[in-house]
Amino acid sequence: MRRWRFSHGLGLTAIALLLLSSPSQAGKKELEAIAKLQAEVLVLQRQLRDLQESFDRSQGQWLALLGQLGENVATLQRTLSALQHTLSETQTRTSGFITQMDSRLTALETHLRTTSERLIQLHDRIATLSEQLAQAQRRTASIDPTDPIQLFSAAYGEYLKGNYELALDQFRQYVQRFPSLETTDNAQYWVGECLYSLGRYEEAVAEFDTLLRTYPQSDKALAARLKKALALLELGRQEEAIAELRAVARQPVPSSEVNAARQRLQQLGVPIEEPRPTTPRRRR
Repeated sequence: MRRWRFSHGLGLTAIALLLLSSPSQAGKKELEAIAKLQAEVLVLQRQLRDLQESFDRSQGQWLALLGQLGENVATLQRTLSALQHTLSETQTRTSGFITQMDSRLTALETHLRTTSERLIQLHDRIATLSEQLAQAQRRTASIDPTDPIQLFSAAYGEYLKGNYELALDQFRQYVQRFPSLETTDNAQYWVGECLYSLGRYEEAVAEFDTLLRTYPQSDKALAARLKKALALLELGRQEEAIAELRAVARQPVPSSEVNAARQRLQQLGVPIEEPRPTTPRRRR
């Protein structure tokens, strides 16, 4: 619109000059001036058109640049949003990891404290056992091993105190030194008892069998069979244990061993008498 108005104005100006010029004044110079003026008007028109085209191109480039800038800003905003989300997730994971590590450290501290307390208790227990061992060694040194009464009494005293290893050694000494005394079968029984108390069940069974084989009429035979049955149960040999328990439970004379065997069978859900196999009836 501006370009048309400008060119139109120049054209009117040229016409006005022509009208103002009289025929008498219109000479060669005036015609040349008009032609020159017209040429300049054409040049100005071309320049104006070029400027308009240049402006249009520049405007398009600026618009393109603005559009690209807007896209870049949107991309940056999306990237920033993603980074913020990632940072939030990282902070959440870090917070959870710290909480978990704190819990583990607390548990480890508790475990270390408990372990330390147990070590202290174990140290005290070792010190006590060491003192008991020293006392037992002093007592053993004062025992005359050739005196069966002293040796048996010392061994039984150590058993009652829970010193099963020392009692076992002394009872074995008794059996070896005095194989023919009336109390040798008792010493043999207590060898098995010491082994049972130490959890050495296989050896205990063997020692009780030795008693039953060597001293079948011993007053400790029934107790030996009962304790053998209990050792067999500890070893998982249930059928053998039940057979020994039934042998004790079927004794006609009441005793603590008989009652104990019957109670154990009842706990196992086993009858005292072994069920007889049923024979199928013959068809007539």
